[in-house]
Amino acid sequence: MLVFIICTFLKKYGNQLWMKANLKTIRFFKANFHGFLAILLVGFMLFVPNWTSAQNLQLNYKIVRYGKEIGWLKLEKTTVGNTSVLLLVSEIKTKIVFPITFFSKESSTFEKGKLVCSTQIRKFNGSVKSEKQTRLLRNEYEVTANGEKEKLSFATITENLLSLYFQEPINSKWVYCDNQQCFVKVAKTDDGGYKVQFPNGNVNCFYYKEGVCVKVKIVHGFYSAEVILDPLNKSYASNR
Repeated sequence: MLVFIICTFLKKYGNQLWMKANLKTIRFFKANFHGFLAILLVGFMLFVPNWTSAQNLQLNYKIVRYGKEIGWLKLEKTTVGNTSVLLLVSEIKTKIVFPITFFSKESSTFEKGKLVCSTQIRKFNGSVKSEKQTRLLRNEYEVTANGEKEKLSFATITENLLSLYFQEPINSKWVYCDNQQCFVKVAKTDDGGYKVQFPNGNVNCFYYKEGVCVKVKIVHGFYSAEVILDPLNKSYASNR
């Protein structure tokens, strides 16, 4: 009798329960798509190292001011199929009036050449100074900064400032600046570099050798510095 009741219940309500469960699963995957994508990329790197080694690039830099090394910067690019994840992590320790430590972490995910997600975290002496995320939702970008959300007026971003660390902008005239939420002009300089000037007057100038960024000159209102590729960069040598 119990078996008959169970069979009758499944026959009557089984399809409805299955459809509801399926709908919830689909909604869950849509809401967490980029998180699952990141997990898959890490999984590929951990369990298929021989395959991913040809798709992974790591570069190490030192940050120099007035001839003295004051920090470091690390870059990583992981590509799986049509998806590329760019990562930048840096730290500066110096002293102006008192000792300061500045930490920065940025990541950008591109799918088929289009930016779908980027994050920026900046810390000053251990405290979070700013935290920002840009996401592509349907056909528009949404920026979340310090808990507040804002829609952007443009629909497509194919290159941002982080991209310049990985690719020489030979044919690029504009790149998106995630921090200031605007496009900035890329101009060729007389000494072979690519100058990017921000609305606040700060300037970054990128230099390349064989398509790889080897130096970045940073000229800001209160300081200047250079980001220089480590000549003993084993990761760079192994990926050439």
